[in-house]
Amino acid sequence: MPQNIVDVETIKNREGKMKRAKSVWPILVGAMLIAVLVLSACGTPAPTAAPTTAPPEEEPTAAPTEEPTAVPTEAPAVPEGSLTVALSTLEAETFLPWNGGGGRTPYLELIYEYLVYLDPETEEPTPGLATSWEMSDDGMSWTFEIREGVPFHEDWGEVTAEDVAYSIEKIISEESIAGPAGSMRKLIESVEAADTYTAVVHMLVPFPELVRGYLTDANQTVIVCKEYVESVGEEEANLHPIGTGAYTLAEEHQQAQPVVLKVVEGVENHWRVTPEFETITFLNVPEEATRVAMLLAGEVDLAPISYDSIETIEAAEGLHIASVPRNWSPLIRFGGIMDPEVNLDLYVAENPWNDVRVRQALNYAVDKEAIAKEIFHGQAEPGGSSMPVPPFFDLEPYPYDLDKAKDLLAEAGYPDGFPITLKTFTTNPGAELPLIGEAVALYWEAIGLDVTINQTDWGTVRGEWTGGQALDYVWTHRGLAFGDPLTALNTDFGLNPFTTYATADTMAMLTELGEEFDAEARDQLAWDMATYVRDQATGVFLVFANEPYGASEQVGNWPTIRTRPQNIDLITRP
Repeated sequence: MPQNIVDVETIKNREGKMKRAKSVWPILVGAMLIAVLVLSACGTPAPTAAPTTAPPEEEPTAAPTEEPTAVPTEAPAVPEGSLTVALSTLEAETFLPWNGGGGRTPYLELIYEYLVYLDPETEEPTPGLATSWEMSDDGMSWTFEIREGVPFHEDWGEVTAEDVAYSIEKIISEESIAGPAGSMRKLIESVEAADTYTAVVHMLVPFPELVRGYLTDANQTVIVCKEYVESVGEEEANLHPIGTGAYTLAEEHQQAQPVVLKVVEGVENHWRVTPEFETITFLNVPEEATRVAMLLAGEVDLAPISYDSIETIEAAEGLHIASVPRNWSPLIRFGGIMDPEVNLDLYVAENPWNDVRVRQALNYAVDKEAIAKEIFHGQAEPGGSSMPVPPFFDLEPYPYDLDKAKDLLAEAGYPDGFPITLKTFTTNPGAELPLIGEAVALYWEAIGLDVTINQTDWGTVRGEWTGGQALDYVWTHRGLAFGDPLTALNTDFGLNPFTTYATADTMAMLTELGEEFDAEARDQLAWDMATYVRDQATGVFLVFANEPYGASEQVGNWPTIRTRPQNIDLITRP
């Protein structure tokens, strides 16, 4: 049996050079990381070869040509009562789709609606404000037929193709800070209203997964009322949003206060859903311990919790766990590894991790099984990708092999390791990222690295990352679920502000993917590219994790989609 990687004194000796969150360090690291790293160091399995087989076959899905039945609900004729949801962040607390990120969607999607929805069970696209859609033969345009007779709140007319064109073009505008804006700008040239109920999206390049990837509830392209926004101005439209959803703001929202929604007038006749609850309140509760205490006290009905708290919630009377399965993947991202022929400004030759052997070594050095078991309490599985998307769940992860890691470092010219800065922060999901950073740092120290942890915040790293300044360090991050593999690959490697790795090879692969209209052939190409970037170790891939929520007796069926904890308007009582 090899020597233990760490003991109590090893952890204590690190304290002086690390900046870490006080709430995480004494309890979680002291108790959990010792268990993870000491117990898991008892074996180093042999490396596993990368798979050469094709991905598991899935039935290709064509866009619907006629309108299926909307998602059924068994809600009462008149909503009653209230539901309280505590989130770790309400993000920007803004109410237009283009003036904030995707963390707002749990409440924004109750006010606005999407062209297309993903079925929570099959993950197939189903009609929303669009009743049908079709890609042209050359892939350079998409035509959407818009549902007739869907009213905007407060008598602002009904949804037309003009509203659809306006909403999408605002999302891709230069001033938009929406999460998918950068990727969508590279795909969409313009959107036109061909007639009252027909919208046509003109593409810069073919992208056969445009609908599933960017225009469903897996992303944040909701439809606003063009006439309203242009009439009152964006400032007023943000304070008093007008959509077509079953809810609206109950009162003007004040920053750092709860977001309180109430059902719209006449909601019992809403085209898509008559919700169960008359009001839904979203609370900003960053501290996980506070969210758990509120659940136990009956003050909230739904809240994301840590994996350590699962047993506590399950043991409490009137509470249960509602997990969103495999919807995120923690990983370590590398700064400064862009191919210099693609973007010299994002390449730092001096970074040891610019050598693929070093990046592979840092993957081999981490025991993913132990992290899945000890940190995630079995609510995760080792993964070989930053993208929790079928079929990437089946990619073979890097095995835990310290000897292989040390050999690769020596081959690359770093037999004694090197200093490295690891920045970490919390996100939603991702409260465990600081703890994961601690674990990864300790594993890396076992192969000779001198790791300095910098506990910071997501906003700071996001700004440095998108501003091209995250170059001489690595950082914890969360890979998010997407509705399809092409969108996932395009987001990670498609030369947008969040791209950290791109080469002539990855750019050619993405082009080939976008031009392949056969779904089965496209899935094979996506599998091949995901295998390539896994082998290039473009990040340190860890696990695919469920996102656990504590839920009260008020939460019976919650048909959320895998990609986001959404559809709160579809929650029904038991």
